[in-house]
Amino acid sequence: QLRTKEQLGYIVAAVVKKSTGGGNGLHVIVQSSSTLPPAIEESCLRWVEQFRKELEEMPDSRFAMEAAAVKANLLEKDIKLSEEVSSVWGEILSTMSHSEHFKNPDFDRIEKFADVLTLDDKQGNGSVSSIKTAAELKQKVLEFYDKYFSPDSPDRRIVSSRVYNRKAKAVYEENVGKAGFISSYDDSRKLKQMLTAFPTAPYW
Repeated sequence: QLRTKEQLGYIVAAVVKKSTGGGNGLHVIVQSSSTLPPAIEESCLRWVEQFRKELEEMPDSRFAMEAAAVKANLLEKDIKLSEEVSSVWGEILSTMSHSEHFKNPDFDRIEKFADVLTLDDKQGNGSVSSIKTAAELKQKVLEFYDKYFSPDSPDRRIVSSRVYNRKAKAVYEENVGKAGFISSYDDSRKLKQMLTAFPTAPYW
């Protein structure tokens, strides 16, 4: 939609990434030489809203195939030692002593995700999933969407990172100093001072 139909730019991607503190989020990345960041952001938000309709209209058989493909991708074995170390170390870095949910590293998190995507009664790790059919799984995904992605949801959170080229310098300067905008390195340092992870100064 964003790359082919709207032709916003050559580099367009939508991936799930783990952010600071261990939370997962949907990252939509668009690099354009012709469209300014505010317009790109509006197109991205429209696509996110449109995506729910695509999910809802997807046949159960297609949804089951997509779930199986994601599960297979999750369970791919690490080829290099560095990949395994990166996965384990990333889980350790996500722990937060004051958080009950992230207090201890969950080294079998990927297997648990794959377990949810398994539509059979018996799971490979011996557990039994509460989801039995593709229709039930799709309903769970739609409920998740409505809670975290729907524009009307109180639980929805969005962070927009905009990079302007020199041609759009005037547009960038209009937002400098405005509330809710981080426009300089000093602004980012002030924000990091309020975060629980990755402080600007060591604890010791």
